[in-house]
Amino acid sequence: MKKMMVGFVAVSMLVGVLVLNWGSVHGLLVSRPDFAAQHVEPVVLYSTDWCGNCKMTRAYLRENNIPFFEYDVDKSPEGQRQYKALQGNGVPLLLVKNNVVRGFNPQAIQDALRH
Repeated sequence: MKKMMVGFVAVSMLVGVLVLNWGSVHGLLVSRPDFAAQHVEPVVLYSTDWCGNCKMTRAYLRENNIPFFEYDVDKSPEGQRQYKALQGNGVPLLLVKNNVVRGFNPQAIQDALRH
């Protein structure tokens, strides 16, 4: 009986961890679509017009002559669809040569461009 109870608790804990982290687990099980291949620009920016970090990201890309395609996820159904498929949970979210960069992170953008 004690072994059965320990087994039940272990399975319950595993199920709880899976439920709480489903987004990460799902991302490992399902391959991410290659949205970068749909654009000639090396960077796809998922943003909003009200986001301060989005504004800084736009400025950084322009100042460094990095071509980018931008989706406003508040206004673009296609941008919103891609953003959700990339498990977006905040803006800005960038797709740099098919590498996801979350937030305003110039170093991560440069690193992804080099690869």
